[in-house]
Amino acid sequence: MFVAHLPAGYLTARVYARHVGGAPLAGVLLAGMAGGLFPDLDLVYGALADAGAIHHHRYWTHLPAFWLAVSAAAAPLGRRAGAGRHVVAVFLLAVWGHLLLDSVAGDIWWLAPWRDRPYSLVDVAAGPGRWWLAYLLHWTFAVEMAIVAAAAWWEGRAPVLPALAGSRP
Repeated sequence: MFVAHLPAGYLTARVYARHVGGAPLAGVLLAGMAGGLFPDLDLVYGALADAGAIHHHRYWTHLPAFWLAVSAAAAPLGRRAGAGRHVVAVFLLAVWGHLLLDSVAGDIWWLAPWRDRPYSLVDVAAGPGRWWLAYLLHWTFAVEMAIVAAAAWWEGRAPVLPALAGSRP
């Protein structure tokens, strides 16, 4: 998955805010979108530090063991953090969502560091020269577009993004 991470974080935040009372919508929404994108910060590091020599899903930002440790450490803090606990919870839920989305057609090392093997639901075979065409024509791209459409529909039905930007909807 590539284009669905931000909308998936948005949807995570909207669903969370709808089902958990007392969650500050603006903070939760920003946290969800940030968490949806956060693991891909390794793309910037990879481009600057190793010119893409290492698969970016092998960096700590894409390792479930790291996020499991962070989630376990955040759990007791979240019980005492007031409204901030919602922000932390949504950020972490969106990160986990990112990893799950990447597991559809990308490699995630779910058992690292104990097992050096990537896992993914399907393999999108890149044709010679035009990898992006194989990506656009694969069924997983339709799943991404469905996530984007769902987020756009929800925002169109009950807008919150203009309020975050400081303008009135």
